[in-house]
Amino acid sequence: MDIPPVQVQMLGRFVIRRGSQEVSVSGRSQKLCLLLAALIWERDRPLSYHELTQLLWAETGHGPNPVNALKAILHRARLCLDGLEEGSGRSLLLHRDGGLQWSPQVPLTLDAEQFSLLTHEAGQPLGEDQALALQMEALSLYQGRLLPMLDGCPWTAGRAEPLHQTYLQTVFRTLPVLERQSRWQDAAQTAGAALALEPCRDDLCLWQMRALLQLERRTEAVQVYESFQERLLSQRGVIPSDELRALCRKARQDSDPSLLTPDTLQERLAEPPFSGALLCDFDFFRVLCHAAARRAGREAAPVHSALISLSGAGDAPLPRFSLDRAMDHLQEIITGQLRQGDAVTRYGASQFIILLPQAGLEDSRKVCRRITRAFTRQFPHSPAVLSVSVQPLSARQTR
Repeated sequence: MDIPPVQVQMLGRFVIRRGSQEVSVSGRSQKLCLLLAALIWERDRPLSYHELTQLLWAETGHGPNPVNALKAILHRARLCLDGLEEGSGRSLLLHRDGGLQWSPQVPLTLDAEQFSLLTHEAGQPLGEDQALALQMEALSLYQGRLLPMLDGCPWTAGRAEPLHQTYLQTVFRTLPVLERQSRWQDAAQTAGAALALEPCRDDLCLWQMRALLQLERRTEAVQVYESFQERLLSQRGVIPSDELRALCRKARQDSDPSLLTPDTLQERLAEPPFSGALLCDFDFFRVLCHAAARRAGREAAPVHSALISLSGAGDAPLPRFSLDRAMDHLQEIITGQLRQGDAVTRYGASQFIILLPQAGLEDSRKVCRRITRAFTRQFPHSPAVLSVSVQPLSARQTR
């Protein structure tokens, strides 16, 4: 009689399937996940009880009776596997040679192993189409890093990182071939999937935007850029590359090729009613600074910029949750305190830049003091400390 095979997914999440049944291991305890993952990964041999206790308690240490603790985790693991079919826990997890082993009699496929096999085969001397088919199949299996719920575990890290690097190498081998074959839909999907896993990779964003532009999906290309820019500023405090910004400008220019009439021009330029300062992204803010500085040069009108930074007491870094909440609160205050002619942008994870046209140095400092007082008054228990720098803006500075 044929034994029903087991399919295991460890890339992106941890799921075990058999027939029409599946159990998700991702939401279980870390030690249960680690026990099952190790037994499946090393299913060709028994793992001794000593080896398993060293694995499960490598960092925290175990209590006075590690064998009993291991038995308790094993019991929970078997109950988990019983979700496939009654009795599966005992038929799949076997006591053997002074240890535990995943049943070698049960056929099993593991997505991480299939991924490695496919990428290896694709690297052999093959025709372009055959290699591309293998690479695309491998990429479809890679739904995320190996066992993300065990991120930080040494056993997982030693296996996850090589797989992830192989994934990225495969992506960058695949994209040029898709470009040569004008398979732009596949290129957009491949680059987009990789960008979701590597959200701050400039080169992946470029690939996705290029493919979308070839597909005439200009609005979507702009949305990809704007999301990427927001992540890059928030997580790394930098702006996208010149090449990427130029590609975004091209996408915006080409997004609506229809001719304007005087009436439609007014409709396009009309702005909905708003109050407070203009909140914009950094690229647009820089354009506003250029324009204000040039106007100041012609009219001798004062233009100042203010940099407001958030930190903990004594310039100590704030925990990310506290920092994000303080930045959101400060944004509300800034946009409410400033005039409609002022502009502000959020730069990085902990700073705002304010443009104050037609405001002298002392008036600009008063505005910043007013913002600081409003923040302290409304959020007296916030751990965030504001530091402010005001300086004149010149055309030379904005080049």
